[in-house]
Formats: sequence, structure tokens, C-alpha cells
Amino acid sequence: MIATLDSLFDEALSLSDDNRLQLIERLIPTIQSEPSLEADQISEVNCRITEVKTGTVKTIPGEQVFREIEQALASRRNA
Repeated sequence: MIATLDSLFDEALSLSDDNRLQLIERLIPTIQSEPSLEADQISEVNCRITEVKTGTVKTIPGEQVFREIEQALASRRNA
């Protein structure tokens, strides 16, 4: 099974960024999650919304977030 997963992974890496994103978007809904996990996630989201609205946390512009993610991924690839 691992060889199959490795070969699938290698094939996925050969796809364009857009096609890999589409693959992820199609796979995620197929994953079965625990209902309690979903409730915990909703609770966490609500908590974070409250923190943003009350000013407890400082938000970061989306452009900066994506730039930092790209830099982190590039660092990992080069390591």
C-alpha cells in the first residue's frame, strides 16, 4: 500500500498547482470526521471570531500570510 501511496504522491506532484489544488478540494470532502471534532472546530472558530472583534488579537493582511507561507514552503523545499 505504501508504494501505491508514494507513486500517487509522485504523480500528484507532477500536476500543475491549479490541478493539485483541485485534487485537494475533491479529496477533502471524502474524509470522514468525527462529529465531535466538527463541533470543536466550530467552537474554536467562534472563539477566534470573538477575539478578532474584541481586539484581543491582531489580524494580518492576507497578502502577508500567503507571502510568509510561500517563503516557509520554499525554505522546506531547499532544506
